Amino acid sequence: MLQRTCFTALCLWITVAFHACNNGNAATYSNCNIHTDSIVPLRISLNDTLQLYLDSLMVMEIATPIDYYSDEKLLHVYDNHNKRLLTYPVSANGTVYPQPAHMMHVKSKVSWFRYVSPDSLLLYSYAGSRLFRYNTVADSITGKLSFSEKDVSHTPGIMAAHPFACAASPLYFVHHAIIGTGFLLGEKENENIVGRTICASLDPLTGKTSHHIPYSKVYGEYNWGGSHMRNPFATFNTHTGQLAVSLPADHNVQLIDSSWRVHEVYAGSRRNFCITSMPVSKSNRKVRDAMETLQYYMSTPSYRNIIYDPYQDRYYRLLELPQTGSGAPAGKQPCLIAFNKDFKYLGEAFIPPAFALDNFFVTPTGIYFLDVSNKDQNIARYVQCKPEL
Repeated sequence: MLQRTCFTALCLWITVAFHACNNGNAATYSNCNIHTDSIVPLRISLNDTLQLYLDSLMVMEIATPIDYYSDEKLLHVYDNHNKRLLTYPVSANGTVYPQPAHMMHVKSKVSWFRYVSPDSLLLYSYAGSRLFRYNTVADSITGKLSFSEKDVSHTPGIMAAHPFACAASPLYFVHHAIIGTGFLLGEKENENIVGRTICASLDPLTGKTSHHIPYSKVYGEYNWGGSHMRNPFATFNTHTGQLAVSLPADHNVQLIDSSWRVHEVYAGSRRNFCITSMPVSKSNRKVRDAMETLQYYMSTPSYRNIIYDPYQDRYYRLLELPQTGSGAPAGKQPCLIAFNKDFKYLGEAFIPPAFALDNFFVTPTGIYFLDVSNKDQNIARYVQCKPEL
């Protein structure tokens, strides 16, 4: 009888093990926060609401490209749908109306742009990883560069990403190079971890692209869903000449100098939580299912934007925590963490979930986030988020 029981148990164990392998389950890794000393409450004032008038053609979306020009206190907005450049004087009171729209003769969809001067813009299109110089007087493209045209990374085992430029991960012009961060979708078994890079550098003189900086060691061989948790966020400190990169699964921030040397520094919350990898193998079909990976992403804490405030000489990092319990609203709860210029922790506080974290700009008086809870279709409402430090 004992023999039969053991045999039955062995068969059951083999069946369960085979079923687990067949379903592509995998051990998870939990990156738990070890810096859980006292949370310093950060006082944040939400005021000075900016109300931008939108005409019947304009729709302000969470990823609409914007650029704040501090010298003239102007907010430039790129209307992809109607190929227009809209300019708003943010110092105006009440409802702010745009200056006459400037029609743009550009076919590509623009994900990021930079106002250079009254007659010059830089436009980036993720399709083809192309950067255009646009002359607003001649109303034409006067120059073009591509991160993919003379890419030197076409080597077996190399998974080098081109920039996914946006407000939360802009392009930067550093030491005669154009640099940006990006990511490739997917997870791959036995991938070359060192060869999966997140930074790209384009030499405007030669047109050649080089790739640098793999994911941090937290990512290792575990499955992070291949999309949302792979998205790097970046900012640049002009005083130190360092690029700071925030990765969703890492409590640390990577500080990168002009020689591509990396120094990791702790830049996380003081809350007690773990960031956990996806509980399936990288070859599991769920990794290719957008809803499955989104559900996983929504279920685990993750870091987002790293923002350098040049006016206050400090950093802000955004953390998103899952909202749990019956009746909890959809989406994650964002938390803003403040650090001084050397990443000394200053405090943290929750900010409204209605803030579009990919649509913001920094001014001397605070960070302005687009408020997506606004129901007025003729108004784009930005709310000033000002840490009281």
